[in-house]
Amino acid sequence: MSPDRDSGLREHLVGARLAGDVATSPRRTLANCAKLAAGDEHYTFGLSRPCTIREAVHAVVALCGGDPPAADPDGDGWIDPDATLQAIAVHRERLARFTATGGGRVLLATGHPTGLLPHYAAIARFLQARGCLLLAPLDDSRVAVGEGDDQRRSLRFLDGVACVSDGGSLRHTHGSRYMEAMLDELAGDAPDLVIADHGMAGAAIEQGLPTLSIADVNDPALPLAQARGLTDAVLAIDDNLAPRLFVPVTAAILSG
Repeated sequence: MSPDRDSGLREHLVGARLAGDVATSPRRTLANCAKLAAGDEHYTFGLSRPCTIREAVHAVVALCGGDPPAADPDGDGWIDPDATLQAIAVHRERLARFTATGGGRVLLATGHPTGLLPHYAAIARFLQARGCLLLAPLDDSRVAVGEGDDQRRSLRFLDGVACVSDGGSLRHTHGSRYMEAMLDELAGDAPDLVIADHGMAGAAIEQGLPTLSIADVNDPALPLAQARGLTDAVLAIDDNLAPRLFVPVTAAILSG
């Protein structure tokens, strides 16, 4: 990417609040670090090894750059836009390298369909046009992840991307069970690459699969996985703004 284009993308990230000052407060991020350390399955994202609150916080700071010294605990959070740019470059380089050999098996999934589905769908089209096989295990199948309404939720692939559905709408989820079920269905024929977020990414990372992932500042499990050397491609960015704001990010990733 040229310096001018890189500068323009940085300005967009900050202006759109995808990085820089972001909406999630430091207090909320710290609370989620505590939930991760307590083993709350909504925040572990499928990672099995326990951690301390301190380790989780340090992992977030390492990935996102930490909060400015004068940060208000209930004010804006902080994602270093330069760290975001570096991770975008990693995603771009990995996709370029992956497609250079003319194909591979890819599984795309999101727990944040209202924010990230168009981004993943664009990547899915890019990959398919370059000869990659998009996997769709358990498409339109129910996955039992808990009691009550959870038992009626299904996986549904839209434009090549796995989402969680209750039959009438797509659902936000942190859960890892959906990805675990898809990987179990694939058995010994695992994907060559996973592109995902939330527990969809965490479960793939836990199984040692090459994974390009996205994490907001208040999702400490994926930064923790990167700090522990389980992955090296976590993109820190606000994950639930209007999809149109993500378009320049998608274009930058696909520009390789």
